[in-house]
Amino acid sequence: MKKIKKYRHISFEERFAIEKLLNARISVRRMADFLKRSPNTVANEIRKNSTKGVYVAEKANKKAHFKRWKSKRQCLRVAMDRFLCRFVEEKLHKKWSPEQISGFLKEEMNIRCSTKAIYKFANSRALNHLLFWGWNNMKSGRKRYTYKNPIDNRKYIEKRPSFHNELGHFELDFIVSKQSSFVFLVAVDRLSKYTFIEKLTNRKRTTVISALSCMFSGIKVKTITTDNDIAFVCWKEIESLLNIRIYFTHPYHSWEKGLVENTNRWIRCFVPKRRDIRSVSDEEIKEVLSFVNNRPRKVIGYKMPSMYNYSSCSVLLEGCGE
Repeated sequence: MKKIKKYRHISFEERFAIEKLLNARISVRRMADFLKRSPNTVANEIRKNSTKGVYVAEKANKKAHFKRWKSKRQCLRVAMDRFLCRFVEEKLHKKWSPEQISGFLKEEMNIRCSTKAIYKFANSRALNHLLFWGWNNMKSGRKRYTYKNPIDNRKYIEKRPSFHNELGHFELDFIVSKQSSFVFLVAVDRLSKYTFIEKLTNRKRTTVISALSCMFSGIKVKTITTDNDIAFVCWKEIESLLNIRIYFTHPYHSWEKGLVENTNRWIRCFVPKRRDIRSVSDEEIKEVLSFVNNRPRKVIGYKMPSMYNYSSCSVLLEGCGE
């Protein structure tokens, strides 16, 4: 079995040799052969640790040591700052990911704190159980089925037009319960990622139409993307009633509406599959909505969907006034 060579930092003696060889106009590849290093290692050393285009061994050595010290200090950034300790621990308890915390600090509070530093802090304080895979044990993976497309002239997702920075394009799905006929109707705006949840007694045609009318009251809906659930057999009636266009994913291709599926996964953290949706109270639904709409999302620049949705509406209204 071949042994894997461990990486060694460039020593001062090697830097001294690089300085002399550079002055003698020796090529990088010949330097690398002499030092028994990769040409990329030598080239990166010269590029990163030169001062004003000139490579001096003593200055390069100090520069490299300072970078290593700074990187170690950055990894301890959270532990060395009382405010960051409290802030990070509070957000981890609210189920924010280290990447979300880092992005929110940078974009909203102008504080630089790397994702790596937050992971190190979580490990050092035994907070790993607050990270996503520490408290979420749901199975994932693609399921494969054979299927036939329903023949009712429905429009599939490939015919859906692309949207450009406008609200009103939603992905729709149901979260069902084995214990009763009660379901959650979940709608997510594709631009702002803002989520709506309605608890329904069943998935009958009249119940779904009534819930959609209530959910989208006062909202300009342009398109809905959903799956081939039996509740949407009356899709033509919904289109006519709400004056919208409905597009369908292909059967058993739930990843084609990945936004709402990802949202459902977060909702399932609060309402697991074994629980009867009938027993979920309005206060619990508000708690879930607060969680999904008031946590920063990387895809919208670490803004919260609730804030982004409001600001987008404000911009649209100002544009209409002009």
